[in-house]
Amino acid sequence: MKSDLHDMEVIYQHRTEKAVCVRQYEGADDVWIPLSACEIEAKAGELRRGCIAVLTAPEIILNEKGLI
Repeated sequence: MKSDLHDMEVIYQHRTEKAVCVRQYEGADDVWIPLSACEIEAKAGELRRGCIAVLTAPEIILNEKGLI
């Protein structure tokens, strides 16, 4: 069975209890993704505003949010 999960690099902005806020590139609009639908981790070090992170989420979510 083929997985529909995709990894993509994003710019981390903020995290709440239920969602994570990222940008596709510098100057792009903020995009909120439910934590129940994704995983995110810093490429290096820890997550902090403006750092490059790897977001893993289903293709349908990324499409709905305009990230792919």
